[in-house]
Amino acid sequence: MLCMWQASSEKGKRMDLTPGEKAVLGQIRVLYSTAARRDQPVKALTMQWTPTHYETYRAAYASLVGKRLIEDTGAQLFRITDAGLTAMGVAAARPHPQVRRNDERPAQPAASREADMKPIKPAASGVRGVLSRLAGLLSPRT
Repeated sequence: MLCMWQASSEKGKRMDLTPGEKAVLGQIRVLYSTAARRDQPVKALTMQWTPTHYETYRAAYASLVGKRLIEDTGAQLFRITDAGLTAMGVAAARPHPQVRRNDERPAQPAASREADMKPIKPAASGVRGVLSRLAGLLSPRT
């Protein structure tokens, strides 16, 4: 298991993070814990940076992108990668496989379902409907 502030590279070696990278990753973790989304606004992150440390944090952000802990998806958003979640000590959510029960039929396309359906004869209404029902009741039974 990895330490909270260590990440594994693609080759499986562990890399240590600089203090600036740790600070930015900690800020990203706070953003992730409040929104629980991988895509986060860059502005929400940079608003936390004090003017005196802005360049240090900016360089650390670029370094995290270089280490593939986050992806810069544009001017307004960044995405936290699986490696980034691991480095922050957060388990990456995996999609659960869907288990099909034996009594369930696989879904059919709409066209084949319509072909399987038999046309339903509409019930007679009005006077004819009443008379046909009465005729069925009044017919002699054998």
